Amino acid sequence: MALTRLTRELAVNTDHVASVHWDRGYGSTQLVITMQDGTKHFIKDSSGYTGGDDCYAIERKLLDA
Repeated sequence: MALTRLTRELAVNTDHVASVHWDRGYGSTQLVITMQDGTKHFIKDSSGYTGGDDCYAIERKLLDA
């Protein structure tokens, strides 16, 4: 069981990720990570801020795992 840190608050086992998709709304973009048990993690893209979460890098990390 290898955990991959995605944000400061979230680390997941990449073997248990069922799907990754984008939710693009009015003025906000977030990455939705669905686990095999149905749990959904929503990560807002805040890459424009110092220390913010870069959802594009997180998506790449999950797809490369």
